[in-house]
Amino acid sequence: MTTQRPKVLTFTTLFPNREQPSHGLFVRERIVELAKLVDLQVVAPVPWFPRIRVLGERYYRFSRVPRLEHQNGIVVDHPRFPVIPRVFKAADGVLLAAGCSLWLRKLRRGFRFDLIDAHWAYPDGVAAAILAKLLNVPFAVTVRGDDINVFLHQYWRRPWIRWALQEADLVIALSSELKEIVVSSGIHDSKVAVIGNGINADAFTLVDREVARARLGLAGEGRIILSVGRLHESKGHSLLVEAVGRLASRFRDLSVYIVGSPDHEADAGPAIRDAAVRYDILGRVHLVGAQEPSMLKYWYGAADVFCLPTAREGSANVLLEAIACGLPCVTTPVGGNPDVIDSRDIGILSSRDVEGIANGIAAALVRSWDRGSISEHGRRRTWGTVAQECNARLLAVARSRGWPEV
Repeated sequence: MTTQRPKVLTFTTLFPNREQPSHGLFVRERIVELAKLVDLQVVAPVPWFPRIRVLGERYYRFSRVPRLEHQNGIVVDHPRFPVIPRVFKAADGVLLAAGCSLWLRKLRRGFRFDLIDAHWAYPDGVAAAILAKLLNVPFAVTVRGDDINVFLHQYWRRPWIRWALQEADLVIALSSELKEIVVSSGIHDSKVAVIGNGINADAFTLVDREVARARLGLAGEGRIILSVGRLHESKGHSLLVEAVGRLASRFRDLSVYIVGSPDHEADAGPAIRDAAVRYDILGRVHLVGAQEPSMLKYWYGAADVFCLPTAREGSANVLLEAIACGLPCVTTPVGGNPDVIDSRDIGILSSRDVEGIANGIAAALVRSWDRGSISEHGRRRTWGTVAQECNARLLAVARSRGWPEV
């Protein structure tokens, strides 16, 4: 029996860097644990485009990302690839592959990786498919949410995504729903595995409510509904505010705190404020912006109920985090949410409309929850567990293609 470990190249644009320290944190969590089981390096390309005033700093700031970083003991390369903003987006996969081809050829001379582990179907998965063909190595791609829920339905991305998924030796889907969509697009069921996200059990745990509220400077009295996530229309934050507006006369001490940064694609901030004004609860709705990851456990600990009325998801880590911190959840039955809220002792699945969300929140507020039991349930599935499941699948792919070489 060999003790040799496969060499894995993780290839993804969804990875933190100096300019985007919070970008792709969930990808990194999985990779850090996988690196304990395999020999691994990361190639996390960043876009390049000439500095043009009308486009602002959006692309120019990537020039400040170092070519090489070390994160959690992992080597992370940041090659550049050309982009053409606003037009020719159908060429992103090809441009990404072209920008990284020489880099990967050179890298493989010193780190002879056995397979490519890609994350995000487009453009990352498409580029990985091209590069895997050029280098004659197998590749896996993890589909995570909008790359399938949204991109797969766009006529100019769909053919590329389907081709990449067909070429892949393994497709990892973060939820059963994502797998169903992938299979329905023509990908054989046998090569699609469902492996959801996990939790950092050291970072997310029970925190006493009084301690949490004191740490955040919040009042000790009153009931709090918490939501966490970027202020994208799909997350349903305005629905949450409307639902709380309907409950305001019944629960007079109820307030809403939303943790998350504005979204440049579909900013829900105006809709949130409009709903608060319409129901005359502006003083009860608090948009606190993005928070340091180390502070999230205090936000979960301070709240009474977590609510995520999202329209679509892959595997919502905020649900996993909330449950690990002992917080009962109200959310919609989309993506991996039903896989997470698999018991009425953990939370409530509700329809995605104001009445459904309001009824779910009301039921959660009047119920007595065992927060210790919720936390224990949520902390069982760690990133280490996820990495072991991924490693088993990746090993099977490598072995099917002749690894280890003798």
